[in-house]
Amino acid sequence: MSSTTPNPYNWKFAAISQGYLIVISIILGFYPKYFLEAFISYFIIIMAITFSMTYKSNPMLRDRKLMLEVANSGTLYEEKNANELITKDQDYQREYMQFAKKNMMMLFSYLIYIVVLFFVYNYVSKLATAQTDPYYRLGVYLAYFEVIYLFGFFVYRRLFRPSMMSTMAPLSYKVTEKGIIGSGGMSVFLHAKHLLNSNMVLNREKKYVEIDSTSAKYPYKIRLYAKDVDKLVEMLERVKRLELKRQSSS
Repeated sequence: MSSTTPNPYNWKFAAISQGYLIVISIILGFYPKYFLEAFISYFIIIMAITFSMTYKSNPMLRDRKLMLEVANSGTLYEEKNANELITKDQDYQREYMQFAKKNMMMLFSYLIYIVVLFFVYNYVSKLATAQTDPYYRLGVYLAYFEVIYLFGFFVYRRLFRPSMMSTMAPLSYKVTEKGIIGSGGMSVFLHAKHLLNSNMVLNREKKYVEIDSTSAKYPYKIRLYAKDVDKLVEMLERVKRLELKRQSSS
């Protein structure tokens, strides 16, 4: 799924961040006793923005109604354990390991970043509080926060941006009369109305069907591994016919 972290390249988030940097610098410079209240307020605002961005970008949240339709429909085909087939696909395993390694490196880099910020802030705080002039303290804190912001802005894509698999392969899944819904770690779904305009690629050797939906605009492809891949294709085509019939009768 899409990233749940705010994107610093989004102009709205950048404007909010800059506004907060100025406000928090003013508070630390002139009204340091209110820093905790200001920080808690910022945390609440950022959490609200993050949830809003996640809701809009994550299909499991954004299209929850469609997901429930798929889940509550009659089952046409079910693969209870596709893990064995997934494990045999060395190309997919390499992609998954690269994905896991990149995210582990991101988390490790972020941890080091937080530790460094903590020690640097202690130094900056001592430097600022040693001065009685509030405008001097304002300048010190504003410079500190701007350096942090600019550093994060330029290294976000390389170090801190969470990656995601371009192809999602559920360990188990169902094909219902209203679409596809998966479980087992990589929970994905695709409603029948989006399946109609999807590109499907069949790989009989590795026993999977890869689905790339153009209308759903999801940031990933769905790969369904199946012991009986021909039966799977037959049921997917049946789902398409059922959806066409529903649309023509409505």
